[in-house]
Amino acid sequence: MDIRFYHTGYCTHPECMVERGGSLRKAAFPAMTAHITHQGGNLLFDTGYAPRFFQACRRFPEKFYALTTPVTLSQPTIRERLGDAAHDINQIFLSHLHADHIAGLKDFPDTEIILSRAAYDFVYRTDKPESLTNRIIEVKQGFLRELLPQDLPQRARFIEDLPEVRLEEAFYPFEQGYRISADLIAVALPGHAAGQYGLIAGEFFLIADAVWRFATISHNRRPNPLTGLIAQNRSAVQATIDRLQHLHRRNREIILVPSHCEPTLRRLGMEGLD
Repeated sequence: MDIRFYHTGYCTHPECMVERGGSLRKAAFPAMTAHITHQGGNLLFDTGYAPRFFQACRRFPEKFYALTTPVTLSQPTIRERLGDAAHDINQIFLSHLHADHIAGLKDFPDTEIILSRAAYDFVYRTDKPESLTNRIIEVKQGFLRELLPQDLPQRARFIEDLPEVRLEEAFYPFEQGYRISADLIAVALPGHAAGQYGLIAGEFFLIADAVWRFATISHNRRPNPLTGLIAQNRSAVQATIDRLQHLHRRNREIILVPSHCEPTLRRLGMEGLD
């Protein structure tokens, strides 16, 4: 198995919001995507940012998303970064449907999309997607509908329909997951967004937005309670953090990778940080 980490841009937000005890200064949060070459082929973990993000935020209420977390596209899209290797991507795993994880999705028009049924159901829960009320709800949940391909129903493969497996003791207290291939397992990480899942790939556990900074796990620097206003389930956020802390205490061999933690991603050699 080979894993390469990339980012396609970053947003900024006061550090004190994502890490209790942090400063008021604005910190950068790169949007990570990972290209995983494994026994079943080539999988992309999320797609990061793309110029399409700004198109989706050109009017209110969607524009409020871009104003509250200003985005800088400091790198080419993941499709451009991969070059010819982009044609080898046969699956895209979406940890959840926040805009900074799906903005590059339309650059892969023929690729199977693996996501949770809960995330999918959030998209199709209403027959009035263009109503102002619904658009406000979706922006509050970090979702920009324009970023999803119209043929998502035809390309979607639900995580919950995959073979259910019991995880190795090394991952306790996480006990259950869904097998994507012989060496990739999806694991539920509830709280942050509807249907959020992480991905076990060898010794790596990609934990999406279960935490924004690894210090939340290692030093219990939890997010500001105000972030609970945008969480799908604030009590589940805390429970998931508790479990990740437990895992980290038990087994330091497992490499926990939050999607937006620059220090972690820098240590892993994520391309394009400088």
